[in-house]
Amino acid sequence: MSMNSNLFEPGKSKPERSFVQLAVKQNQRLDGRRSNESRDVELTFGTDWGSVAVSMGDTKVMAQVICEMGLPSLSRPNEGKLQLNVLLGGVAFLDEAYSTHDQRSLKLNSLLERTFRSSKCIDLESLCVAAEKHVWCIRVNVNVINHDGNLYDASSIATLAALMHFRRPDVSYKDGELRIFKQNGLEFTPLLFHHYPVSVTYCVYKSSGQPILDPTLLEENAADSVIVLSFNSYQELCSLTAGGTAPTNAPIVMQCARNAAARCKSLLDFVRKALALDEERRSQGDRSVNGLVGLILNTEHKLSYNKLMGIQKQQQQQQQQLPPGENMELDNESSETPVANEEPSKKEGAGAPMDTSDWLPHDEDSQELPMRSEAIPSKAGKYKTNKKTRPRKQNNSDSEEEAKQYI
Repeated sequence: MSMNSNLFEPGKSKPERSFVQLAVKQNQRLDGRRSNESRDVELTFGTDWGSVAVSMGDTKVMAQVICEMGLPSLSRPNEGKLQLNVLLGGVAFLDEAYSTHDQRSLKLNSLLERTFRSSKCIDLESLCVAAEKHVWCIRVNVNVINHDGNLYDASSIATLAALMHFRRPDVSYKDGELRIFKQNGLEFTPLLFHHYPVSVTYCVYKSSGQPILDPTLLEENAADSVIVLSFNSYQELCSLTAGGTAPTNAPIVMQCARNAAARCKSLLDFVRKALALDEERRSQGDRSVNGLVGLILNTEHKLSYNKLMGIQKQQQQQQQQLPPGENMELDNESSETPVANEEPSKKEGAGAPMDTSDWLPHDEDSQELPMRSEAIPSKAGKYKTNKKTRPRKQNNSDSEEEAKQYI
């Protein structure tokens, strides 16, 4: 049974792989999405601090944050601890083969550790209560409820949302006595972050040079290579994982990196908006979501990415479609700005080639030479380039009239 268990997983058989690769070659996907289109992300916050359920299509993941007081490590006595644990017990076909279960859990666990621990997104020094004696140990348990592809993105979103939603109790340490305040919820304090990383997954096929965003389980198993990139809100690369048989050259990685940086920033904005809405619900005293079943089956408090982020797009479209009389009021407020600033705005709409100056290293030979002085037209209409022109003195006056008076 364990040898044939992989056949029950979609995308493992040869007909399925050939079918998916043929569809990708024709720029088509089974669920009707485009290659750069992702599934809707839904968040549900539980009653306890740090309990979050994330749904991406049929992929469902739940994360829970637990804290306890412990001893620091000998190498870093002034820092707390952050531990990540992934459980794949909810997926039936992964439990049949121990090798598959163990391999996926180790990969997912190592990816989350590189994204959150190695990038040092949390200020671990703020978790220290007494140096070399008492520190907070934060543990994140990620439970996979259902697996339909792209566990990396769902787990990273769930981990980030749970850590941002978590509140730890306040403590005091005086005269060698440790006291933890757990009675009043107002004394709970959130975690301190240096940055907020999120991962984005792409699949690459040999039959097509266009990578696929947010693959399903069938597309993920039939892919030749998988690229996982983690970016923060500053569009800084936190981790990069690429493996497979398909050649992943620099242009493909650059294309995925640029799109992933924008995707991570929008996902972080969505998580922040969802947290703000959850705080409003808690301030009103609504605590109707209870337990694991309430997080998964609850539809009333689910926060959708397409709905929250689509509101801004609708508002921008409505402002663009306003009648000219209403647009005049907005233009009058910005009439104090100089006219010269209007030229860059026209150029932003035009399509420009991809700028690789921020991602690829610069060569000394390829640097551009300084621009020469422009040729001065003569009265006959010809340009005189042989005559040398004297450099003008710099004038710090604010207008041209003052400059003419001095001349």
